[in-house]
Amino acid sequence: MKKIKYVIVSPRQKYGGAVVLHLLCKTLQDLGYNSSIYYSGASYYKKGHRIKFWIKHIIFLIKDLSKIIAIKTFGEEHFAHNEKYAGYVNLSVKGCKRKLFPIVDENTVVVYPDVVYGNYFRAKNVVRWFLYYNRYSSDAYGKNDLFFCYRDVFNDEKLNPLKRKLYLEYFDLNLYKNVNTGKRQGTCYIVRKGALRKDLPSKYEGIVIDNLSEMDKVRTFNESQYCISYDLQTAYSHIAALCGCISIVIPEEGKTWKDYYPGEKRPLGVAFGFSEDEIAYAKNTMHLVKKNFEEKNNKCKYSVQEFAKVCKEYFKIE
Repeated sequence: MKKIKYVIVSPRQKYGGAVVLHLLCKTLQDLGYNSSIYYSGASYYKKGHRIKFWIKHIIFLIKDLSKIIAIKTFGEEHFAHNEKYAGYVNLSVKGCKRKLFPIVDENTVVVYPDVVYGNYFRAKNVVRWFLYYNRYSSDAYGKNDLFFCYRDVFNDEKLNPLKRKLYLEYFDLNLYKNVNTGKRQGTCYIVRKGALRKDLPSKYEGIVIDNLSEMDKVRTFNESQYCISYDLQTAYSHIAALCGCISIVIPEEGKTWKDYYPGEKRPLGVAFGFSEDEIAYAKNTMHLVKKNFEEKNNKCKYSVQEFAKVCKEYFKIE
């Protein structure tokens, strides 16, 4: 009997969601599974749009490979300040196999993140992983799709009533660390998924780290005294605290941290708003953030083992 294979659909590792998709792929590889990453130039696919999709994908491949060749030729640092390339290759998860045109057969499980509408591989075995809130109606999915959420707050109970969860976090603690024991000054900002908020400032009094390379993000966190985030669900707020920043998330009006972490423990090292109590909490728990990250890194293998077990049972593949 042929063994199960995994194809993980993902963007490049510029943001946290892509990092955990790569982490899933790499951990499956480390556990002995045939697992590969597939980079796509489109996230929206409906029946009848197959030719249009693959034309877009071929154009994407040409651009994507040209960037990789340029980065490998001249080095990542050469492009760190170029918006076209900045953050294009993340340093966190290395060694993932890549497939340009995967063979998807009856023993293949395709994992689509929440940004993908439809099933452009026409795969028989499909996993939908909600790394953020579900943005589509049920017609975006197949009736036999298997659903996982990244956190309970992102779950769609109509699609995932059993609340299956796959929570992975990996942080390169050799990269993400506090190397500044001296003076700090100024404020940096995170906008990302908060880009449509109506309470964004008209002017930022410091660097917005969104499109910086990972190394420049870390450097900025280490130089800044404060990090203010308008993205309510980003790991970079916690990385800022790990790098020694006083990390502040700006909650929506009338909300507290409990609205964003229902049923979960309060995140360490992060203030929700500017009150004295919140700032004090961020400062007083900052030293616990590293240990918390270490514990999360160690849980990764077990979580993926459980994920693979569920996939085998659900899709009835060895």
